Amino acid sequence: MASVPISRTDVEAVLGAAQVGHILGVHARTVQRRRTAARKPTPLEAQRREKLHRIWQLLLDLYTPEHALQWLHSSVPALDGRHPLDIMAEDGGLDRVLDTVVRMSWGIPA
Repeated sequence: MASVPISRTDVEAVLGAAQVGHILGVHARTVQRRRTAARKPTPLEAQRREKLHRIWQLLLDLYTPEHALQWLHSSVPALDGRHPLDIMAEDGGLDRVLDTVVRMSWGIPA
């Protein structure tokens, strides 16, 4: 992982426009334009973005930013040994990862 400090609040800066675009189902350039322009995202994109931010905040309650990022890139047994970032890009994947992180935060075996 990177040796620079990771932002505690901006998951989009941590993951990068390409990865966020993949998760949100939009092109990386669209993610970059949304950051600079005052244009509203589509309702589906806004919902996915909110879930992504919620996942990140819950992970930060459990881990340091570096370990939270590492968790997103690691295979997770509760997710059938798959990487959360890969699952989040699928239909219903954000909900599945969010459910897993919520269960982890409550100490419930996932």
